[in-house]
Amino acid sequence: MKRQVIQNFLNLPGITGVALMDGRTRPFFCGLDTTLNSQQKEALAQGIQQVISTTPADFEAFSFRFGSRQAHIYKLIDGVILLVLTSNQVPFEAYITALKQLKVTLIEDLANAVATFRLLAGCITLSGHSYSPEEGANPAVEAEPAALPDVDLAPSQAVHWDEVMAALNHLSDFTTQYLGKVIVANAWKSARPAHPWLETLEIDRSGHFKLTPEVALSGKVGLTLEQQQCLKDWVRAFVEHCGKIIRDFATILQEKALDSRQKSLLLSADR
Repeated sequence: MKRQVIQNFLNLPGITGVALMDGRTRPFFCGLDTTLNSQQKEALAQGIQQVISTTPADFEAFSFRFGSRQAHIYKLIDGVILLVLTSNQVPFEAYITALKQLKVTLIEDLANAVATFRLLAGCITLSGHSYSPEEGANPAVEAEPAALPDVDLAPSQAVHWDEVMAALNHLSDFTTQYLGKVIVANAWKSARPAHPWLETLEIDRSGHFKLTPEVALSGKVGLTLEQQQCLKDWVRAFVEHCGKIIRDFATILQEKALDSRQKSLLLSADR
């Protein structure tokens, strides 16, 4: 069962790398042997540990850009950290389901999580790409190390609460020109999906968003992949609601209201 859970996760389309670390034993990486050598992996693991140490204790996950990929860090328990690298084509629903199963499997035997993951994942092909489970097994990489990808959590790369809030309020202000503040505020409330954590976003009478105090304290921490998708679902429902009143509203947003960064934060790729 454990092997099947791990294999199902690693074989998902769009999974390009996985690492598991506990801060005590040597981290285990798979899918990164052709990109990073052993020294770079150690440096990456140390960098992640440093980032984790600066995040609020109650934050369980966050995301950031890692080179051309998206990196997702999940804090399990007892200091164990799961790192997942994905492309932009990872299937969201399948990913979330497989991720939950993987986390449960790891937590069941947390004391041996890294060793178990190394044993079971060591001979599994990752997303259709072959790799060697041995550290430094690729001589070309060892002989000519590539530069360590940038893991800076700058707002221009990661998805943070503060910039998401700014984008949402910009969308509200733009829509207010057509419908007025009261209707916009009511439209947001009517379109809100049934995701409990979205209650951390409050909407005032003018249609402006603000965070609850608990989330506001961590405004610089990146949102998880699931949180990003939930927000986009909400924006999609809001746009559809307003589109019943404003003709071609979705097209107007694309052409006049949002810049490229705001579109990436608020709109799904299929829009």
